[in-house]
Amino acid sequence: MHLEFESGVMIDSPEEADVSRIEGEEFAILSTSGHTYIQCAEMGEAPWGYVLEYQDGSLEQHYEATDHPITLERVLAAFKKYLNADPTWRDDFQWQKMDL
Repeated sequence: MHLEFESGVMIDSPEEADVSRIEGEEFAILSTSGHTYIQCAEMGEAPWGYVLEYQDGSLEQHYEATDHPITLERVLAAFKKYLNADPTWRDDFQWQKMDL
């Protein structure tokens, strides 16, 4: 697994403590491969919070969480579950397929 931050920091084989570094970053991507990942981006305007997306293998399987507000706490929980291969992170949000 690979964790990448807007600041340029990249961590191979991240641990839960590394995920906590999302706070203060504009975006973060936690990936299992180039086309399979979860990502977040800090919203720079109201309604404050985060955009949360995931992709499952291809652009045709790219989704955005729609149940706002998405707080930092919810993002951290989702990233930690994803890191630990706990599939329940998907159940914690309402998802909408994106047309990319």
